This record gives sequence, structure tokens and C-alpha cells, in this order.
Amino acid sequence: MRDIVKVALRLLVIMVVAGLCLGATYAVTQDPIAEQQRMQAENARRAVLPDAASFEEVALSDPGSITACYRGIDASGNPCGYAFSVDAKGFGGTVGLTVGVSDGTITGVRIGSHSETPGLGAKAADESFYGQFAGKSGELTVTKTGAATDQEINAITAATITSKAVTGAVNEVLAAAQDLE
Repeated sequence: MRDIVKVALRLLVIMVVAGLCLGATYAVTQDPIAEQQRMQAENARRAVLPDAASFEEVALSDPGSITACYRGIDASGNPCGYAFSVDAKGFGGTVGLTVGVSDGTITGVRIGSHSETPGLGAKAADESFYGQFAGKSGELTVTKTGAATDQEINAITAATITSKAVTGAVNEVLAAAQDLE
């Protein structure tokens, strides 16, 4: 019986020390991780709305799956469009996007975080897919046969769910931007 108590106490001490080490590691890395995430979001906004010199956050009355909205301000202090952060439900989970809109036209799309299938849905983060959105406006649709009109986006081969999720999120952003402009 004494041996069981000794082993249990040793395990308890090991667990307490491990827990304290994990807690200390979290406390030390929490701020640098948050700063990195903030910088990645800022860089994505600058990529999708290149004319903006700065951004100011805008509150949306009905955000839906839009997680953040920023008004871009150009170097002379004039509004030059909006940058939206939006989450879409893809095949493997949530796909985080940043979408820029100016005068009802998409200025750029960037895919941030995702857990899509490597080699398939993960191709949404390739410029060959998200680059199709730039310069488009109106209600966009996904096609598997090659875009014949300005309102069509070529689907990623074998990743139609991801393609439709991203396109649906972009359509939601275009509707929200129309309400703001």
C-alpha cells in the first residue's frame, strides 16, 4: 500500500510540474502569437486593398459569417474601399478569407487559415484559384467546365465544396459591401 502512495505522489508532482511548465510557456508565447496574427491580418488587408494606406474598423449591423470589416483610407485621407475577413465552411473545416472590395468590384482575395485536403481543397490558397476573383462583381457562380462569363469561377478540380464555399463567402462580402457603399 505504501508503494502505491509513493508512486501516486511522484506522479502528482510530475503532473504539477508539467502543468506549471505548460502554463508558463503559454503565458510567455501568448503575446507574440497574437502580434503575429495581427500582422498577418494587416498584411492580408494590404494585399487585397493595395490603395489603402491605413484601415479603420467598421461595425456591421448583420455580419453573418463576416468576422471583421475595415474601411481602407488612401494616402490623401479618402476612403478607397473595404477589406473584409470572412469564414467559409469548406470540406475540411473553416476557410478564413480576406476580401477587398472597392466600388462594388473585388480588388483581391487571400486565403488565410484552412484545414482543407492537401493537394485538393488546399489549392484554394493558390493564386491560380483566388486570383480569378479580382476585378469581378455581381453574383458569382462556380463552374466545372471553364468560366464562360465574368460571373463564373473555375472550380478546383476534385474540390467543388471548397470552391463553392469560397465563392459563397465572396458573394456574402459583395452584398455587405453594397450595403456600405
